Amino acid sequence: MSNFILYIVTDSNRKRFEIGLSTNIFNTVKKLQQSNSFIFNQGPSLNRIIYTEDFTSLETANKKIDELQHFTAMQIERLIRKSNPNWNNLFPQSHRDFAKSGTSYAA
Repeated sequence: MSNFILYIVTDSNRKRFEIGLSTNIFNTVKKLQQSNSFIFNQGPSLNRIIYTEDFTSLETANKKIDELQHFTAMQIERLIRKSNPNWNNLFPQSHRDFAKSGTSYAA
């Protein structure tokens, strides 16, 4: 029995919301981090998962998504504030470790 996770993602200014569905939230977080790299800086960076809800069946998850798609921005904000009043990122980005490059100095 697989779980389906409905999530809402926003940008750092809380101006744009995107609703999605995932079976593995950690892979979704990883994809969000990769898609928001320095190469793709043209649009808003949706990088904060601020709301999640678990479902056991795909049908109920899709019904909830359809319901949320018809919500106004104010209704979505109220829903988020009930469970996450400070709009914290529920899955903070892991710090990327960059390999240090060797330095060479010209004489």
